[in-house]
Amino acid sequence: MKKFVITAIAAAGLGMALAAPASADQDSFITTLANDGWTGPVSAAVAVGQHICSDIAAGVPQATTMQTISDNTTDGVEPKDAAFFYNAAATQLCGH
Repeated sequence: MKKFVITAIAAAGLGMALAAPASADQDSFITTLANDGWTGPVSAAVAVGQHICSDIAAGVPQATTMQTISDNTTDGVEPKDAAFFYNAAATQLCGH
């Protein structure tokens, strides 16, 4: 996964403020991303992950969420990277 900056997502209104300290699920999520080469800010990654979980809960199609991630990152995340991020959030953060 190439390094991408997701701070623009917060500026675009997609990020969510973290209300609680990192949990084991969040730690696993960040570890999964880091093991694939991601090196961005933890708070931004968790915010995007939470956004993904919100979309999943609302029934938003995966392709729509991934396109939103790609459109709202400062360097345009490639589809394979958006899919990896989506899947990591779905398995590590959502429903926990």
